Amino acid sequence: MSQANRPTASPLDAIIPTNPLAALSCYAGIFSILCCFLGVLLGPTAIVLGVLGLKKWNVQESSYGATTSKIRIWIGIITGSIGTITGLIALILLLTGQLK
Repeated sequence: MSQANRPTASPLDAIIPTNPLAALSCYAGIFSILCCFLGVLLGPTAIVLGVLGLKKWNVQESSYGATTSKIRIWIGIITGSIGTITGLIALILLLTGQLK
């Protein structure tokens, strides 16, 4: 699809994602950091959804919401990784009795 045929983006595209996996990855990653003990579950979910979203993004690279989707995917992968690590640390500290 050439630049001339590419549909223009509107502010609504920031709210309604063109790649739902990207939005789910982003939200799961953010919540994995905010809810520390849930990071063990939400973090890997965000990472998997992000990787699947990247594969879908590579197929739909020419869509009008591609940049927003790619940013959300990387936010999900990075925050999911951070959430997983902090959740595992918190869980280990809880199990060893150092976190009360």
